[in-house]
Amino acid sequence: MHEPIPLYRDGRNYDLMVDALELTDLPFYLDEAKRARGPVLELACGTGRLTIPIAQSGVEIAGLDQSSSMLAHARSKAEAAGANITWVDADCRQFDLRRKFPLIFMAFNSMQHLHDQASLTELFAAVRRHLAPGGRFVFDVFNPSLAILNRTPNQRYPDRSYEDPEGRGTITLEQTAIYDDAAQVNHITWYFSRPVDKDFRVESLHVRCFFPQELDLLVSANRFGIEEKIGNFDRKAFSSGSPKQIVVCRAKG
Repeated sequence: MHEPIPLYRDGRNYDLMVDALELTDLPFYLDEAKRARGPVLELACGTGRLTIPIAQSGVEIAGLDQSSSMLAHARSKAEAAGANITWVDADCRQFDLRRKFPLIFMAFNSMQHLHDQASLTELFAAVRRHLAPGGRFVFDVFNPSLAILNRTPNQRYPDRSYEDPEGRGTITLEQTAIYDDAAQVNHITWYFSRPVDKDFRVESLHVRCFFPQELDLLVSANRFGIEEKIGNFDRKAFSSGSPKQIVVCRAKG
């Protein structure tokens, strides 16, 4: 993830893609931010989908992302909303803000863009450097679905639809995937089509999968202790069949 992912270069299109999913994570992260009682840092903030409403609630927050185009869209949205946010154009593994935060969070499966051990170690080290004493690091990733990972390679599966931001009709999104079980990376190809313009855009996304026991060991190996592990944004404890792995952890030692 050294370069911004092409799929994330167009903020307007990205927002519509994500809105179509009807996500339920905002109340959870808003509650975590309010509990922090101090400045909050969001890593991989994208276009500010969570950052802006958290700022509007009165929480001091900074949003960090390595995609300049996504941050430009976030700044525009924040200005229109009257939200005062510090935006940082940086890699989540290599940043130095010279300040500490009671809460750092990384939402919407963003950690799954980090595929190798070195990148993950760098991420946790950067978080540790920026956490205030007793501060929490909160992140979420998928609980891998074997049914999805075992889908027929290169077979197209319908995903979602949304209205073209340029007003050129409904965009339908399909995907194919090939899972590399050695690297634990799902190689996804997205196909964007309009009624008279099939596959007008084709993008790739490579998503690392973290299995539950592996994830717990990863957190521990990077000298963090898990305070709470949740299976969905309704705050039910993580268990077999949970769609998400939402981890609340603190630095140890």
